[in-house]
Amino acid sequence: MEPPDPVAFVFGATGYVGQAVVEVAARTADVARVIAHARPDSPRADELTALASDRIMVDRTPLEVGSLSATLTASNPSHVFLCHGTTAHRARQEGIPAPYEAVDLGLTQLILEAVDAMATPPRIVYLSAIGASPRARGAYLSARWRAEEAVRASGLPFTICRAPLLGGPDRTESRPLETVARTVADPLLAALGAVGLTRLRDRLSSMDATEAAEGMVRSAFHYMTINRVVESDELRRVGVYERERWAPESRRDTPRH
Repeated sequence: MEPPDPVAFVFGATGYVGQAVVEVAARTADVARVIAHARPDSPRADELTALASDRIMVDRTPLEVGSLSATLTASNPSHVFLCHGTTAHRARQEGIPAPYEAVDLGLTQLILEAVDAMATPPRIVYLSAIGASPRARGAYLSARWRAEEAVRASGLPFTICRAPLLGGPDRTESRPLETVARTVADPLLAALGAVGLTRLRDRLSSMDATEAAEGMVRSAFHYMTINRVVESDELRRVGVYERERWAPESRRDTPRH
């Protein structure tokens, strides 16, 4: 019997990349349905509701293991995208202490615990960052590395996508330091690419939300990316991912390893 078409459940769907993942996944012919999660108290939940359609459902389940487990079991997604994150500035506004520990790492661990209750495991597609490593300096990259480790240790099929600096004209949130970094670095990297250093250019140049989302969705639904890290330069490339999206039997990934 032909397995059902995939269902994508997107956490962090009110965020810059998360919302783009919702839109890109909904345009993907093989995906039957996209469930976009928003915190019940999210100030951007109404923007997400405007995207609701016959293929996009908005979910406001509280971020609590029992409630999330029930929602995930009922919706039975084949792929769970983790696109959540925060900034120090936003955390101060919302009164979140140790934001990277609480959100980047803590929320990842909570979702993995909720997913663990599902009878048939989905693939976890985690949005990480270039520079995440056991030797990473700074609270943000350190938390991202430990979140990666939690994903790897979960026993669930996974794809970890390490994105470069994210931003562009479509990013409404003011991030002046990141804007300056992109303005300075991207032209320099483009010049290096023109003289043959294309790998360095593709690895370090910034991405906007749509490019990152297209790379995540493309990687999420391909058998060659199961249980591995997709680096930023690979997120940009189409290559084999468009030539053969599905393994013959893998519309849903294999059970826990």
